[in-house]
Amino acid sequence: MPSKIAHILASDDAVGSEELEAAIIYLDEKLQDAARRNEPVPFLAFRNKVIFRATLRLRSDSFRQQPDRPS
Repeated sequence: MPSKIAHILASDDAVGSEELEAAIIYLDEKLQDAARRNEPVPFLAFRNKVIFRATLRLRSDSFRQQPDRPS
């Protein structure tokens, strides 16, 4: 399921890569904070971080696979 969501987000131009990167940083901090407090891992934070990272990976893979365009 996260893979399907990542593919949808990767193809959505309305979701910027910078926004995804910022969200990943925020979610990382949230997970680290829970670890410092010895609390359970917030599942949605972990899940969304995995989805957002996969989305960025798909975008970068897609960018690398695009043929060179003539100038």
